[in-house]
Amino acid sequence: MLDNTQIERLEAEAVNSATVRQPLYAPRKKIFPKRASGSFRRFKWLVMAITLGIYYLTPWLRWDRGPFAPDQA
Repeated sequence: MLDNTQIERLEAEAVNSATVRQPLYAPRKKIFPKRASGSFRRFKWLVMAITLGIYYLTPWLRWDRGPFAPDQA
C-alpha cells in the first residue's frame, strides 16, 4: 500500500524570524507645544470666552414664556 518514498528535508529560512523581521511602526516622535500669538488667536479666545459665558449663564436667566407655557423649574 505505502510506497517507500524518500521525503526530502529542505532547509528554509523562516520569513518572520526575529533577525529578518523589520519593525512595524516608526519610533514615536516627540511633540512639543508651541506658543501662538496674533490677532486671530486673541479673537479666538474672546469668542470662546463669550460663548462659554452664554452657555453657563443662560440657564440662570428667567424670562416670560407666555400665558399657557409651564413655569421654569
